[in-house]
Amino acid sequence: MNSTHESQNAPDAPGIAFPSLTEEQLAEIQAIGEVVEFSSGDSLITHGERGYSFFAIRQGEVRIVEECEAGDTLIATLGPGTFTGDVDMLTGRSAVTSTIAVGSVEAYRLDPASLRRLLAISHKVGEILLDTFQARRELLDTSEFVGVQLVGEKDRQKTTRMREFLYKNHVPHTFTEAKSDDGQELLSCLDASNLALPIVRCNRRTFGDPTLFEIAECIGITRDVGDELFDLVVIGAGPAGLSASVYAASEGVKTLVIDSVGPGGQAASSSRIENFVGFPSGLSGSELANRGYLQALKFGAQFIAPVSVQSVHTTQSQEHQLRLSTGGVVRARSLLVVSGMTYRQLDIPDYRRFLGAGVYYAATAVEARQCEKSTCVVVGGGNSAGQAAMFLVKSVKAVKLVVRGGDVRKSMSEYLSTRILHHPDIEVLTDSVVTAVEGDTAVDRIEVTNTQTRETQHVTCGALFVFIGARPHTDWLPASVALDDGGFVLTGASVAAHPLWQLERAPHELETTTPGIMAGGDVRSGTTKRCGFAVGDGSLAVTCVNRYLRGS
Repeated sequence: MNSTHESQNAPDAPGIAFPSLTEEQLAEIQAIGEVVEFSSGDSLITHGERGYSFFAIRQGEVRIVEECEAGDTLIATLGPGTFTGDVDMLTGRSAVTSTIAVGSVEAYRLDPASLRRLLAISHKVGEILLDTFQARRELLDTSEFVGVQLVGEKDRQKTTRMREFLYKNHVPHTFTEAKSDDGQELLSCLDASNLALPIVRCNRRTFGDPTLFEIAECIGITRDVGDELFDLVVIGAGPAGLSASVYAASEGVKTLVIDSVGPGGQAASSSRIENFVGFPSGLSGSELANRGYLQALKFGAQFIAPVSVQSVHTTQSQEHQLRLSTGGVVRARSLLVVSGMTYRQLDIPDYRRFLGAGVYYAATAVEARQCEKSTCVVVGGGNSAGQAAMFLVKSVKAVKLVVRGGDVRKSMSEYLSTRILHHPDIEVLTDSVVTAVEGDTAVDRIEVTNTQTRETQHVTCGALFVFIGARPHTDWLPASVALDDGGFVLTGASVAAHPLWQLERAPHELETTTPGIMAGGDVRSGTTKRCGFAVGDGSLAVTCVNRYLRGS
């Protein structure tokens, strides 16, 4: 830890990541915070610290550094008028860097609660802080910042699942292939050569083959909510869940969001969403999820992951008690079920052993790196498959899109199907299905059969991406919540005459057969399975919740 090397990006860091506040803006911070002093070498923030404070520098300088085995990396030096912090000031996660005083320092300190108050009452300062926090995280992502270290074999399901978890939760991290020279050197440095893969180094702790929950605890993603009674618990952090959490928290509804992986849901698997209103150039599902997540945190919504709900019990007093996968119980006055769907698996022999080892249900930067410069195959005829093909073709040799129907234009948005049909490196195989997946430890070849001619062809490929319809996540719901024949949740007018609906009043638009339990997004019966529709459901759900909580 004695050596220090400069990050290549530090000298050219964008101004938006390190702005200076005016005297008037500093006065707004001073009015809420307290004046603190530090001597040279004192730590304002320590790597791995949770619940750390925000500091606006009045006099002196501080250094922001990353501490790791290879030596300390200088991220930036901040002087008078600047401030510390990034997005984890809002998430409540552990600090990913350390902040150290250079000489004598005087600063205004705000604890996390005071920072949220500042964001709420000062629009201008709040806007600067939020833009800066996001820019700093983006800067870390494009620099040599190490973050959480993951060492594993890229064609293994556990490794892929861990990378997906870190990616979806926007955790700064680096991945090293265990079999490479760098991987062997790192394992030796971490004294982890005898540990089971994958290896994770987090906050000075080394884990061998950890569970996602263990890593979440180390990073600070999950937390114990104790015996709190929430006004609203949202199950699922996709577009509908994030929308609901923003609207609910902004209206003072005490809100908790639970997700089995992290923010974004199925939408986070979309490489580019171009038909979402207000974004003419489109945006990635990950970017949309991150914006919604930060917005909800700004208003005070709480998130826990990776946690799933095992069961729901409604008491005689109409309190909903959720039994979690962790063994804990969460109490709620109302629920919103937006648990989404899972893409269906191909019904072919020996298929499941390749999950995460060449067979994927998402096409993000994580999966794209698995098949760089090779041919990949995408199965499906909907927008998700089309978006995946367009994203993957940027980094792979070629893409083959396997479509069961005879015309991809019938099941895909026109703008997307037109691009695909005219792209020189995308071949569309219509009237076709995948009938075999082959390989040793990972996928290296698939068999495609034409359903009309019965002719088969073998395609050498680096990965298979599957987007062939989905099933709703409703198995955990109690029998008091009615489902349609497809397993989707019935709501509103469709449950008014249902035998399970026992109240004299009409159900609210998104209310299920159990009063106080709402449902929306992809899991709701009759939806169009579009991102914009899900966001609308999230906002409508809050209206329903407010009416329910008022007893109307």
